[in-house]
Formats: sequence, structure tokens, C-alpha cells
Amino acid sequence: MSSSTLPLPVRFALPDEAWTPVDPESLGVRNAAFLALRGGAAGEYHPTITVSGGWRGDAASLEQIADESVEKLRAEGAEEVELLQRRSLGTEHAPALTQAVGAVATVEGRRQDLRQAQVVQGLVDVEDSARRVVMIYTLTCTFAQWEQMVPEFQAFMATVEVVPQQPGSQAEPQPK
Repeated sequence: MSSSTLPLPVRFALPDEAWTPVDPESLGVRNAAFLALRGGAAGEYHPTITVSGGWRGDAASLEQIADESVEKLRAEGAEEVELLQRRSLGTEHAPALTQAVGAVATVEGRRQDLRQAQVVQGLVDVEDSARRVVMIYTLTCTFAQWEQMVPEFQAFMATVEVVPQQPGSQAEPQPK
């Protein structure tokens, strides 16, 4: 179910039975620890939710990390990539930001007007404040699906929680 391990164990619930966990690599996604595909959505594009994360020891701000995500879309061949909205939230030890990104990309031979909703969350290491884990939760859907999918992504995000790690255990995504 995962192509990589997360630095912290995370538990979450998918919004409903229309969302199905899929091996990210089976869809060519190499940077996600978890991927769910939404069946039954209007149109030919299947919306996805991905979860990725890793340790960051650099001084990059969450805004800079979020900018990296936007640049990654461009590097992967998306066109007309545009940051539509960004908002900071969270706490000192768990800062976060949300952003909406628009892009045009060719998916399976068809040009798609895509939207991404992202939550970029930093979790500061309590033993070394120079280190932190950065988690990125992403919804990808078409512009036409946006109004329906955003509430589902919000329902997903409402269930996300970091699970206390047992000494010596490996961190894995934990669907609820």
C-alpha cells in the first residue's frame, strides 16, 4: 500500500467508500506514501488524494516548500501553473498552510484543467528544533470536479492525526 515510509505514523479515514487506496507506483507516482483514487466522479478524470512527507533539516519556510510543490508541477510538464490561493494556519510547533493550485496537464492523452488543494504541515522535532517533518496532503481533480471534491478533502483532513510512535517501530501510513 505504500511506496515509501513516512517519518511519522499518520492515521486518517477516507471520506467515503467511493475512495479506494491504490499503490502509488501502479499509477506512476513515486513520491507518495499513500494514494487514494475517487471512483464515480463526474467526468473522465479520477480525483486522487496523496500523502507524502519527509524530514527537512534546511531553513526553508513552509511557503518556500509550498512553492517547491508548484514548481514540481511545472517540471512534470504541466502548463499554465498558477497559485490561486494560499493561507497560513497551525501553531508554532505545528505550522501549516493551505494552497490551491491550477494547472493544465495532459493525462492519458487528454488535456485536463486540473486543480490541487494542498495542506503543507510542518512538525518541529521536540529534541532538535532545527529539524522538522514536513507532511503534504494533496487533492488533485479537474476544475469541474472542484466544488464536489473540496468538501471531501476537508472531511479527509479532519481525520488526519499523527499517531504516537512506539520505540523501535517503523512509521507507516495508517488508514483508519
